[in-house]
Amino acid sequence: MIPDGYNTSQPIKSHKFTHIHHFFTKRNLIILSQLYSRLKFKKTHLFLFTSILNNLSKRYRYRTTGGGGPSGNLFIPSLGKELNPFIAYRKKLKSFGALTAPKSDVIVSNQSATHLKNILSNSIDYIFTDPPFGDNIMYSEMNLIWEAWLKVLTNNTSESIINKVQNKGLKEYNGLMQLCFNEYFRVLKPKRWITVVFHNSKASVWNGIQEAITKAGFMISQVSTLDKKQGSFKQVTAPGSVANDLVISAFKPSESFSDSFISQAGEGLEITFISEFLSNLPSKPIIERTEKMLYSKMVAYYIQRGYEIKYDAKSFYSLLKNNFIEEYGFWFTSDQINSYIEYKKYAKLNDIEEIRSGGLFLFVSDEKSALVWLHNFLNQPKSFSDVSVAFNQLANIQDDQVPELRDLLEENFVFDGGIYRRPKSEEEHNQITDKRQKHLWKEFETILIQAQTERKKIKEVRKEALAYGFERCYKDKRFKDILTIASKLHPSILENSGDLTDFVEAAEIQTEGLA
Repeated sequence: MIPDGYNTSQPIKSHKFTHIHHFFTKRNLIILSQLYSRLKFKKTHLFLFTSILNNLSKRYRYRTTGGGGPSGNLFIPSLGKELNPFIAYRKKLKSFGALTAPKSDVIVSNQSATHLKNILSNSIDYIFTDPPFGDNIMYSEMNLIWEAWLKVLTNNTSESIINKVQNKGLKEYNGLMQLCFNEYFRVLKPKRWITVVFHNSKASVWNGIQEAITKAGFMISQVSTLDKKQGSFKQVTAPGSVANDLVISAFKPSESFSDSFISQAGEGLEITFISEFLSNLPSKPIIERTEKMLYSKMVAYYIQRGYEIKYDAKSFYSLLKNNFIEEYGFWFTSDQINSYIEYKKYAKLNDIEEIRSGGLFLFVSDEKSALVWLHNFLNQPKSFSDVSVAFNQLANIQDDQVPELRDLLEENFVFDGGIYRRPKSEEEHNQITDKRQKHLWKEFETILIQAQTERKKIKEVRKEALAYGFERCYKDKRFKDILTIASKLHPSILENSGDLTDFVEAAEIQTEGLA
């Protein structure tokens, strides 16, 4: 029987298919059955057999320039084409060549990534993973045809997808991905790396992947885009770059670092955290080295572990200034600065200019990313028109009530002689921080009153105001205020913002502890 599913609804409802044999014409089914009976005890040949099933089924559609089954679904085309099984088998056999695998130390396992029971802790040197992209592909359903022939069906209980028929939404998907990355963290050796390739199809799914990585204990060091046509990695921002695959590089901290944080609950280890993080980044100007990103990562690390946050934006800047070295708005350890100078010396001129012009890889999709981009772009003072032209070419802000560009500049930078520039001194930096936080807190208090007095859900909000307010409430142990607002927020707001979700989850834990 063909099971109910997201992809099986079309053949079941539109074509009245009830069993797998309905996907094949009668004569192809007879030939394939005879071929299978001769190959079923030869595992390597069964691999070849299953590879031709799709083109020999009724899913193969006729085209004047060729054919093929539609990808990513089980649709039956209105105009199909029946292929000859003998010709298809011979062609595939020729392309496969020798099917005997060479002897090696490679181990292939089909166990679930949520429970890597056959792998010892701290035993793996490197992990490369390409996780499911949410609801893009229903993998077990797409395997249905050849799995039926092999008589081994996927147990989709732990299949990490979003599928209404399986009653799996974003929450279930994120939970399963969290179990996977917890296992990755367990088996990976300290100070080793994991590479995650992911297609940024939806912000909520993308945030879920990032949260799973960081909550497992990894530190994300860099996010790049993979240009499949050129086979290269890019850090540049470009309209439409969300269509590319993202490559996330993260590392597992050293045991001494992790042990210190656990034993001291992060007390007085802020410098240690930044040092550990910076020392594992490449000695290049990447957005993870900016003040805003470093502060965000430190806060997230502390929040996710329930540690007390003792630094605000002003005191954090002083911490950076007194313990690390700044170059063009990027922070380095004393051990790294010479490597960075060498990088600048030998880097291509166009690469340096790209960095100076604000061409760091970044999705300018909300206020936080806009501020990081603006800070980088204003490495040299610029007029509003120059900033506006460049900003509007790449900004794709959604689901965030971001102030107008001029207001962002007025609130976060110095207007001097008709042009905008970064603050030059700690005094200027603190004045800007005070002004910005005053505005954010005022907006947060308005949101809190709205949540306390109105019944309807809050559908639109300035996320930076929420993030700042949540951080301040967390420090002041006003956990119920966080939960009051969270209960009135439209679900999409939290789904699309991992920073906010961290505070809500931490407030829930703290509130339960007080109950």
